[in-house]
Amino acid sequence: MATIKQKRALDIMVENGGNVSRAMMEAGYSPNTAKNPQKLTESEGFRELCESYLPDDMLLRALSDDIENKEGNRKAELELAFKLKGKMTEKADINLSGNLKSILVVKNGIYH
Repeated sequence: MATIKQKRALDIMVENGGNVSRAMMEAGYSPNTAKNPQKLTESEGFRELCESYLPDDMLLRALSDDIENKEGNRKAELELAFKLKGKMTEKADINLSGNLKSILVVKNGIYH
C-alpha cells in the first residue's frame, strides 16, 4: 500500500515535470534517500499508486485519441506517464573500438 509520502511525491512529480529527486525532497524524504530515486519508483506502493492514477487502459486511450485527433501535442505528458510507470526507457549502446560498428537505441522496448 502506498504511503502518504509516496502519494505526495507523485503529486509533486506531476507538477514539476517528473523530477523524482526534487519531488522526494519536497515530500519529506531525506537527502540521502532522494539521491536514489529508484528507492521510490521501484517500490511496490509507488507502482500501485501509479497504476491507480495512470491505469494502462487510460494511457492507451489517451495515446489513441492523440493519434486519431492530432490536435495539440501531448507527447511530453504521455511520455512522463509511461516513464512514471516504468514502461518507457531510452538507452543507446555504442561500440567505438576503432570504427563505428554499431549503435543500438531502445525506445519502448523496440530496437531501432
